[in-house]
Amino acid sequence: MKNYRKLAIITIGTSLFLLAAVSATSAAVVNKAGSFYKVKIETSGDGDNRTAVITVTGTNGYHCNKLYPWKLTLIPGEGITLKKVKFKKGDATKFAQKAVVFTVPYIAVAQAKTVTAKLKLSLCDDKQCQMESVNLSWPAR
Repeated sequence: MKNYRKLAIITIGTSLFLLAAVSATSAAVVNKAGSFYKVKIETSGDGDNRTAVITVTGTNGYHCNKLYPWKLTLIPGEGITLKKVKFKKGDATKFAQKAVVFTVPYIAVAQAKTVTAKLKLSLCDDKQCQMESVNLSWPAR
């Protein structure tokens, strides 16, 4: 009987530890697409410290326009502290024809719901370039 009780305590303790470890880090993936682009937003973080990685790729033969002045503007929301509000193409962690990637650090308290942003982008195919202003949002935590 004692061995079962020890096993039960170890199992419960391990389960609680794993549950705490999983709840300390959380991640989400949000996808948005237009007729010539795809945006993927991946979030991660521990507690209030969060990061969103925003990746833009072309679809249907389009590639990222490296000459266009790309801009990502974050809109502060309740419970969200932004380390930086405006990102230009020079702030991108990757800026190539295949993909443009912005890495956005922020702090989101437990009550924070959503992070919103506006992304100005341009992609081209062999005949034309398209420009668009895209509204983005993702879960804060």
